Amino acid sequence: MALQDQPAYLIKMRAKPGLGDKLFALATEGMEKSGSSDRFIIAREDADPDVLWNMEVFRSHEAKDAYENSPLADELRDEIIELLAEPPMRIEVHPYSALPDGPA
Repeated sequence: MALQDQPAYLIKMRAKPGLGDKLFALATEGMEKSGSSDRFIIAREDADPDVLWNMEVFRSHEAKDAYENSPLADELRDEIIELLAEPPMRIEVHPYSALPDGPA
């Protein structure tokens, strides 16, 4: 599957004051557990450390659907929503280009 054919999300979440570290830990743990992503980046805003940005690229449409309908997704969603100061912003996207992984 070409990179441009892989489904992806761009997500912005703002934690309640003082809960940013917990949000970042939970989001990272969820990404690692799901195994449905080809790659992901979780970034923290410099100007507001309670704001999380996540770019997640799924392995395939089937992997995305399987994750979204999994007990893990339901569990994480409930836990994350409790930490948020406002509703998350989620935009469905497809990667246009990416550099190949470099040496470790």
